[in-house]
Amino acid sequence: MRQRRGGERSMMQSAGSSGTLSPHSGRSARSTDYRVVSDRQSTREAEALMARVTSTRRIERAGVNALRTLLEDHDQIVQEIDGGNDYGEDLFVMLTKNGQRTGMSVAIQVKSGAKYKRANGYAIPVDEHFDDWTKSLLPVFGVVFDVESKRLYWVNLSAYLKKASTPKSWVSVNVDNELDASTVGNFIDAAQEYAEEKDSRTRGEIPAQVFSVSETWTVSPDWFVGRVTQCEEITEILTATSRRRALISGIAGVGKTSLVHRVLREPSVQNTYSGSVVFLDMFGFSGDRRTLGRAGAAYAPLLTALGIPSSSVPADIGSQAVIYHKKLDELADLDTPVLLALDNVAEMSQIAELLPKSPKHGVVITSRIQLGVIDGIENVNLQAMSAIEARALLSASLMPKNMASMEAHRIDTLCTLCGRLPLAVKIAAAILKGDLDLDIDGLIEELEEESNRLNVLQYGDTAVRAALEVSYRHLDEELREPFFRLSVNPGSEISTEIAAVVMEVAPLKARGLMRRLSESNLVSRSPVPARWVMHDLVYLFSSEKAKELMSASSWISCFTELAHCYYVTAEESDGRLRGPISSARGRFQTTADSLQWFDIECENLVGTAQRASDLGLHEDAYFISMNLVLYFDMRGRVVDALQSAILAHDSARVSKNAEWQVRALNNIGLALTTQRKFKEAIQRLTKAQVIAERIGFFDGACEAAISLGAAVRQYQGPTAAIPLLTEALRLAEQTGVTNAIATALTNLGSAYRESGQLGNAAKVLEKSIALHQMTGDLRKEASAHGGLGAVYSNMGKCNLALKAFEKSFAAYESVQDEFGIHLGFMNLGATYLSAGDQGKATRCLERARVYFSKTRNSYYEAGTLANLGRVEHEAGNPRKARQLYERARDLYAAAAAPDELQMIDHWLRKLDA
Repeated sequence: MRQRRGGERSMMQSAGSSGTLSPHSGRSARSTDYRVVSDRQSTREAEALMARVTSTRRIERAGVNALRTLLEDHDQIVQEIDGGNDYGEDLFVMLTKNGQRTGMSVAIQVKSGAKYKRANGYAIPVDEHFDDWTKSLLPVFGVVFDVESKRLYWVNLSAYLKKASTPKSWVSVNVDNELDASTVGNFIDAAQEYAEEKDSRTRGEIPAQVFSVSETWTVSPDWFVGRVTQCEEITEILTATSRRRALISGIAGVGKTSLVHRVLREPSVQNTYSGSVVFLDMFGFSGDRRTLGRAGAAYAPLLTALGIPSSSVPADIGSQAVIYHKKLDELADLDTPVLLALDNVAEMSQIAELLPKSPKHGVVITSRIQLGVIDGIENVNLQAMSAIEARALLSASLMPKNMASMEAHRIDTLCTLCGRLPLAVKIAAAILKGDLDLDIDGLIEELEEESNRLNVLQYGDTAVRAALEVSYRHLDEELREPFFRLSVNPGSEISTEIAAVVMEVAPLKARGLMRRLSESNLVSRSPVPARWVMHDLVYLFSSEKAKELMSASSWISCFTELAHCYYVTAEESDGRLRGPISSARGRFQTTADSLQWFDIECENLVGTAQRASDLGLHEDAYFISMNLVLYFDMRGRVVDALQSAILAHDSARVSKNAEWQVRALNNIGLALTTQRKFKEAIQRLTKAQVIAERIGFFDGACEAAISLGAAVRQYQGPTAAIPLLTEALRLAEQTGVTNAIATALTNLGSAYRESGQLGNAAKVLEKSIALHQMTGDLRKEASAHGGLGAVYSNMGKCNLALKAFEKSFAAYESVQDEFGIHLGFMNLGATYLSAGDQGKATRCLERARVYFSKTRNSYYEAGTLANLGRVEHEAGNPRKARQLYERARDLYAAAAAPDELQMIDHWLRKLDA
């Protein structure tokens, strides 16, 4: 039986160990066989994949390089698309004629390798790119590179697919359409002709909004707050000597456009761009792709903004493009650079033809997606505001007198419920200003209902949901279902592994989908590798979409697989925390690995257990909850441990599984004992023992007896506990389980020590240490060493006590048991105090005090304060000693510790004397 430490006491230097039953035995078989692949296996697969990818990538690069070299040798302007943002194009080509831009551009998809060769020519796969290639603003051409012959062949993908009556899987490439130095002119003419034809069909649909930024914009707007770091970063990019290009990306409502307006007002930016500062709204997320703002519609207003009279602007777009780029070149030669602010860009084809050639000119782009295709661009990804910034934004949006009546913590709560998203915070402010009958508490109450939060966050025609809906509609079709399936996970942070489970795809496919979703800023990368994060409001929007578009049976099936996946890994991780693993194949090679995984996944595990319980998946709810208890104990999270044990017990009762009930009741009793709620603990542990004896569950009866003895020892004293712990030892010896015997001995030793039977205590604890070493349970061994150190301390053998406590401390450190480590600091401090080393005593006790204060463990914090008081008392600082004693007395009173209160009163009387 695997057990949990409990019952350690520190001021008087006792240490005991009660036990928690492992949740692992008794797990029923599942119809689903979910395997967890080992790290070593994953590494081998990854290495093999890397070898394949490297070879494939080299072949692909050969085709791209050959085409790019050919086009640039013939004076075409080529920009390569980042491979991480490949939506079916590899290159943008801005077409030129006689050294002048024509104002027309095309996109090109390049394919290289033998798999594209056919008996009568070549072929390009369409895959998921049919919509991209038929609806793109730019014509899309395909080029195949024959690796053996080093030849290029082309096809007009847009024209081919538009003529097709049904979607095609492959597009044929005729060998007559060879692309080389002798035919490249024909290709450029054909591309120019088709681009002009396409442009004439769509000309004038949606004009770009263009205006020149006035020089009076040097005053910072009073509505803008925060973003100091980002403002400085973008300003630094735009005022550099070269490569003045920045992309500001982020989810809808995060404040991208507002930040640009703030940057454009910077005096250093205004001074740098003496030619002009021009703002263009490209309407990228105002409609579908067929109605986006286009470069052709921007030329005429851009020329006017650059100082060319409207009467001198020609009517045709090609001529406008030539004049536009010629004007930019002239301004660059005169050292009067221009800054283009391209706002609301949905795809690179909207602005590719507008980009200046000279590095003297600057470009700042805003987009809800990470375009990532401009050479040398600096990407500034905008996240939600900090708590201080959100508070300042709310204050700026409300009248000061309205803010004066609001408590600071309520303001922070409101901003947190808004996800600290600027759009949401501004909407909340507008609601408070517009509804005179609504105060901040009322709005908080409305927002706390998650299912209603997006309904609340709208004012007039402005709404968070509407902004997110536009972003959702702009997702590629194949990304929409993966996006809303992410909300099946109960938390807004998710691993690639779990994303694969909820998306029902292979892990490599899930990684690619998550990367593409991150480029749309609907998810973002976590600082932890292979993990992703959704903004809280985006998560709620995803949940709404899942409820709307997934059937109930599909959602439950998906969640069931997710819950089982979490259970499998949590069981393995919990098993690693409890002692050595017989096999080295698992993903958790060390205790640190297990604790780190629990730290990262804790909130997802708690949420999954609760959802599983609500859905009637009580087996998963029970085991996930039980696997969390030890982790919470090691992290000093006693309240969380109790809540998990209670949820496990509720699931056990509904499942009518008596053994599960015994195990859960034992954990509840242990958590209550740690909280010093002894009456409740004894009640639950007695019940566990009765049930275990009634059903013949001897292991459970033994463990409940050990835990009951530990609770009685602390509540009624060692005299009452010794018979119970002696009986528990007898039961343990009957079971023959070494771990149970060692645990019973550890607790009995502590009871002997507290009753003054120091010789018996030392013998029993030494025996328990030997048995714990046999089982390899370092946490239990650490507890026994701590108990032995307390015995030696009571005997006045300070050197032996120090050695025992140091062994205890080292064992706790090796398994990273934070509670045990700081208990070790506490006991070491008390022993150093007895040995007269006040410096070491103070350092150890103060470190323990900080931890117990942070984890709100008033009993142990009181113990550290009491001993720190003794340090000051012995150092001749009565005033400081009194302050510490009185703080300890208050905490002991709150912890209902009458014996310790008497001890504090005794020391205070000594201080008075």
